[in-house]
Amino acid sequence: MRVRGVVHNALGLERRSLRRAIAAGLLVTFSTIGLSGTSAWLIVRAAQEPAVLSLTVPMGLVQLFALSKAAGRYVERTQTHRAALGVMGHVRASVARLLEPLVPAGLGPDSAGIVDVVLRDVERVQDLLTAVAGPLLTSAAAGVATILITGIIVPWTALTLFVGLAISAVALPMFAARLGERSENEMDLVRRELTSLFDRAAQGGDEYVMAGASESLVRDLEGLEVRFDRAQRRRTTMMGVITGLTTLISGLCVVASVALTAVALREGRISTALLAVPALLSIAALELVGAVAPSLVGLRGDRAALGRLQGIASVTAPVREPEEPVVLDRASDVVRARSVARSFDGQSVLVDASLVLGPGDVVVLGGPSGGGKTTLARLLAKFLDPSGGSLELGSASYAGLSSHQVRERVGFVDDAPHVFSTSLAGNLRIASPHASDEELLMALATAGLTPLLASLPDGLGTRLGGATTGLSGGEQRRLGVARELLVDRPVVVFDEPTEGLDERTAAEVIDAIVEHYEPSALLIISHRDGDYVNATRRMALRNGTLVEVKPAAGP
Repeated sequence: MRVRGVVHNALGLERRSLRRAIAAGLLVTFSTIGLSGTSAWLIVRAAQEPAVLSLTVPMGLVQLFALSKAAGRYVERTQTHRAALGVMGHVRASVARLLEPLVPAGLGPDSAGIVDVVLRDVERVQDLLTAVAGPLLTSAAAGVATILITGIIVPWTALTLFVGLAISAVALPMFAARLGERSENEMDLVRRELTSLFDRAAQGGDEYVMAGASESLVRDLEGLEVRFDRAQRRRTTMMGVITGLTTLISGLCVVASVALTAVALREGRISTALLAVPALLSIAALELVGAVAPSLVGLRGDRAALGRLQGIASVTAPVREPEEPVVLDRASDVVRARSVARSFDGQSVLVDASLVLGPGDVVVLGGPSGGGKTTLARLLAKFLDPSGGSLELGSASYAGLSSHQVRERVGFVDDAPHVFSTSLAGNLRIASPHASDEELLMALATAGLTPLLASLPDGLGTRLGGATTGLSGGEQRRLGVARELLVDRPVVVFDEPTEGLDERTAAEVIDAIVEHYEPSALLIISHRDGDYVNATRRMALRNGTLVEVKPAAGP
């Protein structure tokens, strides 16, 4: 699946609404031109005081064009909105499917980047398709029709109009896009930095307060706001300049059209009734075209958004799913890693990782940060495929199993579980939709979250998530632990479950986890000495190789 294919499919699914919107837009365009031209002829002709009956048809045409313009505008807006929402929904769903395997594999954007990709970038691509492409098409049709009509009446006015339209529809938009590029890039950068700042504040706000560093967060936020406001002012100023230049060009074209028409009238090449037609047609066409130019200030940003989505779509799928998965023995509770290797962009992270996890095993894995521990965890949960070696669940190779089959037996709790914008109970039932309140309370107690529950105003019904999670980093990790406890898989990998906890709480959480999962298999990634107390084996990753460590050596 690729973004261009995603966009093409979304447009195909909404082709009826798009066709209706474009047809309605063309109706509005030609009705506007017809209304302007007929009104111009009628005004001048009526001033000559002809027989009233001779004006009946033109007056009927004016009414027809006015009504068709109003009806077309209504249909255009409703169908454009319908198409826009439809395209946005299809593209969002498709991009979400692209991201689904990448994010847990560590190959996609982080939580701050996801906001950019899934929300804002997709909306920009949708706007590019519906709010820019459609108006450009209808305004181009207006320009061509007007040039042809004015060319028949006064050829030189057609040339003048052509030059004006070329400047308004081509030169000014290109100029606007070039001028707007710097502002668009700056606003994109600030948005990403703002989202990252909010993520940091939400996940580690208590640490900032305890360290007395909250002032630095406020200063960073104020600095980003100043940069964003400055870039937005530049963009607004540019749009104003483009609008002013468009109006100036339109005025000059109309003045030139009036002068050329007057010359043609004096020379007897046109009748008096046609005197105002080229001028009013020029006004209508330039107004239709000029309305599009300011929106093109952000064109380069829209294209950049499409490029970012394309970048995500170009990432190779982290897991190859078998066409016909083998049947997994339900008693398969042993995971084996045989000389597993994994590299990213030619850089080796794991070189030789061999491990057996069976019932009753409590393996605590240490090693330096960035040494490949989380990569190994993602391999065991089949969020990644190995670059070399093999993984087995029972007697079946991972290569022959679907990721769903593996994750039914192997659980993985990462070091930054997501807090959904729902109640505490809803956050827990993400893992087990039919869990009773008693089961939820037991999972919270085992994960050491009973004090948190007691502090919440509505207990399990207290809403979490949103702009901030409402939880500290340590509480988020324990929420992830509680979710996994509800699933109760035979093999579970915990990534830094006690990070951010005091020694006593960390020991209580590890003791409770080990007691709950006995006799299941546990792999606990940790840097803390206290987490090794219950270990049946101690292991470490050193230079990409998994080695066993004697108890006396520590982590």
